[in-house]
Amino acid sequence: MTDKLGSFYGLGVGPGDPELLTLKAVRILNQVDVVFTAASTKNEYSLARDIASPHLKPGAEVETLNFPMTADGDQLDRAWAANAESVAGVLRSGRSAAFLTLGDCLTYSTYSYLLPFLKKIIPEAPIVSVPGITSYQLAAARLNRPLCLNSESFTVLSGTGDEENFSALIDKSDNLAIMKSYRGREKVINMIKEKKLAANTALCSQLGLPNEKVTDGLDDDFPDDPSYFTIFLVTKRGRD
Repeated sequence: MTDKLGSFYGLGVGPGDPELLTLKAVRILNQVDVVFTAASTKNEYSLARDIASPHLKPGAEVETLNFPMTADGDQLDRAWAANAESVAGVLRSGRSAAFLTLGDCLTYSTYSYLLPFLKKIIPEAPIVSVPGITSYQLAAARLNRPLCLNSESFTVLSGTGDEENFSALIDKSDNLAIMKSYRGREKVINMIKEKKLAANTALCSQLGLPNEKVTDGLDDDFPDDPSYFTIFLVTKRGRD
């Protein structure tokens, strides 16, 4: 252990296209000693690592942090604490580290869960969160469609939320981005149909990746099994 702690960076690497990393993220990736990525305990693959790999410092260590796919709060807390301890060990050695996350580092991100545990374990460590481009920003760009105009509202929703609250938020919003919709896709699709918004809905999947698909104006033609990386953009007022 050294007297000087290393710096820790939370890096949003964007939705998939390597050209959508920010200049700041690229600079940091070229400097840090250790890069942490997140993966399921059942799958070591990390898309965020693939996106960032061309920009890593030569000789940089890459370490995968495993997170269980479970709703058990105690098990998740133990996993977060153990992973935060791994990061803290690197920082105590005086080395710098970055944690990679898809999209933005503070929007539905694993980094957001790691952060409070790390702050508790090593509160004096320098921590810098670096925002990244989100999937809904890229979806709007693909459609050449503003996310909101003038006094319109724009709401980002999770497809895993409570159905009653989910419905109320759709009613109150002029424009919506519905993320995390893979497991809750039936609820999302049924709600969009029920509110007669299918014609005003775009479904975007695998944005920035080779299998990217964007469908604007779905009517009742929803895919039976959309990709895990799927987002719905909904507007109430339509766009020319």
